[in-house]
Amino acid sequence: MKFTFVIPVLNEEKFIGRCISSINSQSKMPFEVIVVDNGSNDKTVEISRKLGAKVVKEKKKGISNARNSGAKLAKGELVCFVDADGVLSKNWLRQAERIFQTEKVDSVSGLVFYSHKNALRRFWYNSYLLVAYPFLLLRQYLFGKPWIVGNNTVIKKEVFLELAGFDPVIGEDYWFTRKFARTRYKSFISMRMPIFYSSRGFDQTGYLKTLFYWAREGAKRASQNGYNYKNKD
Repeated sequence: MKFTFVIPVLNEEKFIGRCISSINSQSKMPFEVIVVDNGSNDKTVEISRKLGAKVVKEKKKGISNARNSGAKLAKGELVCFVDADGVLSKNWLRQAERIFQTEKVDSVSGLVFYSHKNALRRFWYNSYLLVAYPFLLLRQYLFGKPWIVGNNTVIKKEVFLELAGFDPVIGEDYWFTRKFARTRYKSFISMRMPIFYSSRGFDQTGYLKTLFYWAREGAKRASQNGYNYKNKD
């Protein structure tokens, strides 16, 4: 199995090194790493190339456009979507490979955890897991259609392109999940594929405000153009 990682970036010099390093140190090596630059003017591109990633440009703004562009260029038959501020668990890729071999699925997603040096903040930021993932597992075992997690997913390239990728809207993984659920394809949620993300968005604008913003703007299919982790008004 050949796995291509696609990482969308916009001025991620603070995080991209740790992200790519966590990919390069997997117990199973990836086939390729594609960093899709959405207009960075810092050292993101330089750091990415030094760590062996292929860097491509995407002029259309928005994380979905960047992800879709990277997927189209992927040479691997399986595309792994992660964000630039994520750190993968050591056996993430090995677990993904095992699931594709044993479960006969077309997509697999893992858990997303948020890191913070303060233990109370860390617990608060991850409290959504107590509700979200039991619900996702019920969807999986009752209906066979779990959530497709936008920043922690491996999916067959041909399936992703057939479904026209992520829509350029806020809540893109929700809308992609809806498209996926209408097909014959199978997906899976794994408890053994965690990615640990920075809590910068919650720190910047607040945890509850961020969740409310995602729900409100996602329901409206608001455009991603101009959106970043800081602006959730």
